[in-house]
Amino acid sequence: MKTHVGRIEKLISELCPDGVEFRALGRLCGFGKVGADKKTKEGQKHALLLNYMDVVRNQFISKDILKMKVTATDAQFESCDIKRGDVFITPTSETKEDIGISAVAVENIHNAVYSYHVMRLRPHKSNYTTSCYIAYLFESDELQKQIQKAATGITRFGLTKSKWSRLEIPIPPLPIQSEIVKTLDTFRELEAELEAELEAELEARKKQYEYYRDKLLN
Repeated sequence: MKTHVGRIEKLISELCPDGVEFRALGRLCGFGKVGADKKTKEGQKHALLLNYMDVVRNQFISKDILKMKVTATDAQFESCDIKRGDVFITPTSETKEDIGISAVAVENIHNAVYSYHVMRLRPHKSNYTTSCYIAYLFESDELQKQIQKAATGITRFGLTKSKWSRLEIPIPPLPIQSEIVKTLDTFRELEAELEAELEAELEARKKQYEYYRDKLLN
């Protein structure tokens, strides 16, 4: 991991000698229109729905994770579509800490729309690496501090679209974005492997405990 970090630091010194540029989120991405609701109406076409929990539970969005079926108008199919590289976030939540959970669409998903409970960010310059980089930024302490400071509400918190648009994020050159995404992806994969190993170990210990419990107490 030190190799990855060292490479990133070297790239920054070479490509950003005066520091990394910060830009407003609205300069980089377009914000999608309000999404579809969870209803089925006669006379409308059937669609898969990307909902709030799909974004919360998944880092990447693909067709096979969309389970909810609704109907949508032709206008919604056009304005609430899902394309590779779209970044989806949770725009509101009962707690400020859960605002801005993000996920990236890994493919164009036909006959699908997103829910009005999520917000779509579509980079003006389509680039999958940049999309993944932006999604990771939403996990950073710095961006979360901006979001939580700007959030308002009583029982449910959120930001206006203009406040989302004004959030400032660091945008280094593409080679640096790519290296950052690769590094964080590697950490994610290691974390998933460790979790799987721990679950397997816990299951083995549970069976061992049950075996000796039954042997000693029966």
